[in-house]
Amino acid sequence: MPNMIPLLVALACGLGAALAARGAWQRRSVNRWPTALATVERTEVQVVDDHHRRADRDEHPRRFLARLHYRFEVEGNEYRSDNGQFDGVPDFTSREAAEAFFSRTPPGSRLTVRYDPMRPELTQHGEQRQPTARLGLAAFLGVAAIGALWVWW
Repeated sequence: MPNMIPLLVALACGLGAALAARGAWQRRSVNRWPTALATVERTEVQVVDDHHRRADRDEHPRRFLARLHYRFEVEGNEYRSDNGQFDGVPDFTSREAAEAFFSRTPPGSRLTVRYDPMRPELTQHGEQRQPTARLGLAAFLGVAAIGALWVWW
């Protein structure tokens, strides 16, 4: 029986490459979503501390999430969303840094959001982003899968 480890590595890398490529494709789609002007309703800093043992708390400092809640209108319907719907909420190592994130978007300010035309509550705010990291990961894993198949063959 030939060594199956390279085949398993090739399959795992191929699956990872496919998932990374899918993520890059989704990001490409998000950049094409229509935009709307949103009004910031409130901001909040959430503390993330999910460690149960004291040793874990000492090694991993708390993280502070900067959540931005806003509302916007599409075709006469009002929607509410936040900055964690697509990319995830930005996190910081200190409360001060998280609060500084809100300096450009205090409650009442306006910002442009992209929304999914099929589900407008799914939004992304900020500039368009190119999925270079995901594309690089997909390429790396694809090459690794080919290399593992070559070793297996």
